[in-house]
Amino acid sequence: MQVADLLPGGGLRKGALHEVAAAAYRDMGAATGFLAALTACAMKASSRPVLWCEARRPPFDMGQLYGPGIAAFGLDPVRLLIAVPPSDGDCLWIMEEALRSRAFSLVIGEIDGRSAALGLSATRRLQLAAEETNTLALLFTAHAKGNASVAVTRWHVGGAESRNVLYTDEIEMLPGRPRWDVSLARCRGGQPGRWQMEWSAEESELSLVSLVEEVQAVPLPVLREVEDKIVFLRQTA
Repeated sequence: MQVADLLPGGGLRKGALHEVAAAAYRDMGAATGFLAALTACAMKASSRPVLWCEARRPPFDMGQLYGPGIAAFGLDPVRLLIAVPPSDGDCLWIMEEALRSRAFSLVIGEIDGRSAALGLSATRRLQLAAEETNTLALLFTAHAKGNASVAVTRWHVGGAESRNVLYTDEIEMLPGRPRWDVSLARCRGGQPGRWQMEWSAEESELSLVSLVEEVQAVPLPVLREVEDKIVFLRQTA
């Protein structure tokens, strides 16, 4: 399967809402890393800052974003604005206002997918705000099965073993680039599936390493072609 087959237009559509979830609680850190990779791609595509709304309560209790850590993923901490909303409702309000402000290249919100504040009405408002300003919006919905949503894509992310890098001899092996087991559970006009992906901070690029499992496509409405998108995948040999 070619990268162009993963998403309509070959990239992550701007002006739309997308969801990212951890495959399990133990994968919350891995999913956060995947979001950091997408954030680095957005920063590469635009000079505008990024807003990240953190939820510092369960199930988002695995630690806060760490400056040197996210910098190692290729993010510019100077261009990352972090908000800590007191509730899920406040997070949704901040995200919508940030999208409508046209001040950000990407708006991220952390909300438990089981939250009563999250549903069709709330996600529709975010989708409309993203469309209106052609701004990318990402919801990190933790690890549990979420409520109904109008998100254009939905990703489930688990950790994967990286390819070791030889240091001085065969015994001294260092961890290689970050890898994830990524499932595209929903994609309007695209083909769901499961792949292993690798992140290169030097190139700010995700590589499709291998096909893990191809999922039977579910017929969904085809979106109109949108020229603006975040191209974040490439095919490896």
